[in-house]
Amino acid sequence: SVVSTQSTGHYYITNNLRTMMRGVRIVVLGALLLGSTLSAVINPALTEWHLIEQGEERHLFPLKDYILQVKSFLPEVYDTNPPYSQLFDVNKPSTMMMLLHEGSYNNKVGRLVWNTIKFDKGFDVSIEECDRKYKAYKSFPAGGKKEQIWAWNFFDDNVELTCDGEIQYERSFDEGETHPFVAVTNPQNCRALGDAEVDRIVFKHMKGKYIRGIPKDGKIVPTEPVKPETEKPETEKPTTVKPSTAPPTPDADDIITDKPYPTCNCWTAECGYCSNLDCTVKQDLVNSERGIQVTSTLKRKRLNSIVLYDESGEEIGKFQWNLRGIWMTGCIGCLTPAELRRARAKEGQTTWEFTLTNGVVRIMIDGEALYEHRLIGECKEVYSKTTRFAFYDMTCENTFLYRPDDMELGGRVTPTCAGQCPTGSD
Repeated sequence: SVVSTQSTGHYYITNNLRTMMRGVRIVVLGALLLGSTLSAVINPALTEWHLIEQGEERHLFPLKDYILQVKSFLPEVYDTNPPYSQLFDVNKPSTMMMLLHEGSYNNKVGRLVWNTIKFDKGFDVSIEECDRKYKAYKSFPAGGKKEQIWAWNFFDDNVELTCDGEIQYERSFDEGETHPFVAVTNPQNCRALGDAEVDRIVFKHMKGKYIRGIPKDGKIVPTEPVKPETEKPETEKPTTVKPSTAPPTPDADDIITDKPYPTCNCWTAECGYCSNLDCTVKQDLVNSERGIQVTSTLKRKRLNSIVLYDESGEEIGKFQWNLRGIWMTGCIGCLTPAELRRARAKEGQTTWEFTLTNGVVRIMIDGEALYEHRLIGECKEVYSKTTRFAFYDMTCENTFLYRPDDMELGGRVTPTCAGQCPTGSD
């Protein structure tokens, strides 16, 4: 990629900013060092079934000392052959996710995704650091029974996933795969996951599931009330442990569903020509596992444009691309890779995703990163402040996927774009 030497955005990089960011890095480093010195011990109550009641819960869990069991339930209605865009969407009723951390919640070492059903295309389970693509189960989980008991068992050299005692997935940490576009997937990172002393886990998209730890040494641990981990756990009230018998099936109304919304054009008087925060969507793109998924018609001249803002609403810059080129204000200017051009739909619209996770710019189609650029130096410092976005000069026919658990809509971002678009209803 070619780095532009001239910024056209509203955000100017100064020596003061560089000095400030150096200070921030020192403070963050100190916090990480302090956090890594704290040892984590499992809450004894987690050796009994604990109901996950939130879309995201954190728990101390020494993964090499305990087998992690998960009690899940087969959805009443499911599709084993959905479109590719749904296969990779982790926010669906069949998908479960765990983020593994060592020493601190700022130190993520692993990301596990698996499903309660077996898909025809084999997109069933994946460890991000080890697998180039999703792997297929050996059989349909639990033989199609409603209740499923999963068990993740981490050893020094390998990991196993079973369902009702049957092995569905296994991986040697010395045999990690390499992905040509995704830097996190390589043998060194897979081996590093095996060496990590995972002691805390973030459970995501698992509301209504149950978890418990089975001590590997066979000892019985006395129980006490469970409470999810927070930054100040001593001030939190304990979470009531629900009975382990006859767990309720999650109601459909409790499942947060993603919805397509039109890409509301912020370049209007009502939106203050992209300065009104009511026309933006709040999302922590740098720290989010997911990005902005857009469905649009890809052309050589028409640009897809996303305006990026900091928390206060100051415009940082724009990310723009079409079939000819890719631009990011002040930092990227290059030709669109041939692989990305070929991946577009031959007719009609294409679903693609822009991500900025950990300062790496990616364009993904069908879950595969077809363009990648790692921001460094001042570019990384500035765009790491991105917490909001809006769409510039895009039409009502295009849509983006609103993910309620990851996004917060501005007041004018509605199914009609506050009256801009003729279809839908507020």
